[in-house]
Amino acid sequence: MIDTSSVFRPLLTASVALIVMATQAMGRALFNEGVTLFNKGDYDSACPKFEASLKHYSGLGTRGKLAECYEKLGRYASAYAQYREVAQLATRSGDPTREQIASERAKSLEPKLSYLTVVVPPANDVSGMVIKRNGREVERAKLGSAEPIDSGSIAIEVTAPGRKTYTGQITVVQGQSQRFEVPALESSSILTGGGTPPPGNTTNDDSTAMRGDPPAWQRPLGLVFVGGGVVAMGVGAVIGLAANSKYVGAFEAGGGCDSASNQCDPPGQAAIDDARSKATISTILFAAGGGLVVLGAVVFITAPSSRARAITLSPTPYAGGAGVSLGGTL
Repeated sequence: MIDTSSVFRPLLTASVALIVMATQAMGRALFNEGVTLFNKGDYDSACPKFEASLKHYSGLGTRGKLAECYEKLGRYASAYAQYREVAQLATRSGDPTREQIASERAKSLEPKLSYLTVVVPPANDVSGMVIKRNGREVERAKLGSAEPIDSGSIAIEVTAPGRKTYTGQITVVQGQSQRFEVPALESSSILTGGGTPPPGNTTNDDSTAMRGDPPAWQRPLGLVFVGGGVVAMGVGAVIGLAANSKYVGAFEAGGGCDSASNQCDPPGQAAIDDARSKATISTILFAAGGGLVVLGAVVFITAPSSRARAITLSPTPYAGGAGVSLGGTL
């Protein structure tokens, strides 16, 4: 009998490590692309790159650059929040220089900040009420308090069980404060109970529950790992081809690099750096994909063969209708 756990754990650990490396490499590549766009003054395109990079690799440098990008776009509240986050993280990591710079930049933005106060009058408050501002829920603890917010048009949505949804827009001017009072929500005519039960037997009767051996998941999981590995390797191959094409193109006519002297002008060097970043991502994805394929193959091969299954269908009556229950031995 093969001890599958002793085989799975090292392979799973290695696969996870490779995936983490690939994720971090993707974060660094996105950061580099954002810096290139930022230096060109294309802040509208640079900020999303930094945001995406932050999701893959949460670094202080990325947060600081994102704060700068927000500031360039006039999104002072977002920049202020990022600077304060950098200052707090720098304090925890023992980086006083970065903490001081971030704190000073956050403080310099305070006169430019706009504020919005969302208030719910007691008479208009109902159980289960949810208030969203630009698609994000406002925490109950923050209701009634002035919060920094990027100036411009703000979308407000208020929902509650059994009530009609309220949607509206308010305009917040830079450097000013705005107050929004949640209106009373109208009752909804939609019935919330007493309807006909859905077809089928929804009880948890053991006689109708599907039963299976503990290892029944093993072969499907193995196929999932193999499929994920193949996809990762395919993506890695595509990125690798793109990296090679970009590298070669940099040394062609008009590419910005001279093959004889191995010297590049700024655009050519940027193309080379981008090609190297993509090549790193390609290598890591290919390695991670290979690890997943091996892991999936081991999981699939070591799975015990399934036993015959007997399944029966039988009518199940209930008040107001009838359904069909699925039962048997697995």
